[in-house]
Amino acid sequence: MNRRALLRAIVLALAPAAAAGQTFTPQSPSGLSVTFTTEKAGGTRIIVFGEVRNTNSSTAQHVVLVAEGLDESGHVVSRGRGYILGVVPSRGSAPFEIRLLAAGSEKRYRVQIESFEFAVGGS
Repeated sequence: MNRRALLRAIVLALAPAAAAGQTFTPQSPSGLSVTFTTEKAGGTRIIVFGEVRNTNSSTAQHVVLVAEGLDESGHVVSRGRGYILGVVPSRGSAPFEIRLLAAGSEKRYRVQIESFEFAVGGS
């Protein structure tokens, strides 16, 4: 029983240290910008071509994009997700392509960065 009490005390003593090591700080897409064009590809297919530009001194990686088709009222009527293959280099850019199925009522499109992370050390 003394062993269990000792083990429980050790686990409880280490728990706050483990929680403190898991601090998450969200990163802002500041310095990352998206430009794009759209093209019809057959009946209801839309292809969004573009690039993500990085003005930061750190490489951006694991970049996920969301393209949305908006109707006249600005409501989302179609959506597609795309990924940057590889990285967006520091002070550089990387291309992307997103394919989505159009609802037919789209008046305009928007593309936003859904998630990303900067590489540690600016590489």
